[in-house]
Amino acid sequence: LTVEREQIGDAMVFALNRAEAAKEVVETITESLTIMATPIPTKIARLYLVSDILHNSSANIAKASQYRTLFEGSLEDIFKSLGEKLASIDGRFTAESMKDKVLRVLRVWEVWSLYPSTFTQKLECLFLGKPVTAMQEDKIDVDGAPLDPEDLDGAPLNPQDDIDDDVDGEPIDDLDGAPMDDIDGDPIDDLDGEPLDGKPLEKDDGDDDDDDDDDDDDDDDDDDDDNDD
Repeated sequence: LTVEREQIGDAMVFALNRAEAAKEVVETITESLTIMATPIPTKIARLYLVSDILHNSSANIAKASQYRTLFEGSLEDIFKSLGEKLASIDGRFTAESMKDKVLRVLRVWEVWSLYPSTFTQKLECLFLGKPVTAMQEDKIDVDGAPLDPEDLDGAPLNPQDDIDDDVDGEPIDDLDGAPMDDIDGDPIDDLDGEPLDGKPLEKDDGDDDDDDDDDDDDDDDDDDDDNDD
């Protein structure tokens, strides 16, 4: 098996079509991935095959879904063996290439949500030879101490506690202590001091004078036109 897409696709279809024998398929692939003498390109190709089978295990094929459960039981052994192979590589370039390919597979599994993130993090630790910390095992907080169910200042948060009306403990009526009836002490009826009683607004006298001036101007214009004639 090589990393050619067509070859991996054919092997994936072969495995899914024989899902009734999924246990034997998983055991065979797991064994092939844990042989130290296997060349790196072949190991990567077989890992890609595992990835393709897992991705398509949700297909509408009888018993195909059991591949995800069966592989979950053997992936720790697989990634531990991959890590041992990585540690045995002398060439830096070859080691970095293998490391990049394997970690990209784990990132893709996280995007696909194949397994919980804590499980994929554990696989990564096994591959890189890092200790599996409590963060991966127990889902504790960032600084290594379990998160206390109480609040941050040490006092339990009681949802039944009374909530203050405002910042200083006094009810918020307005800014100066008196109920906000208006701006200057008089009831706010309208904008110009006169109550709005629903009647149409009357025109100001000044507006009438302006209209008269306009009429006078029109008469003057007519006289000028007669003189021109």
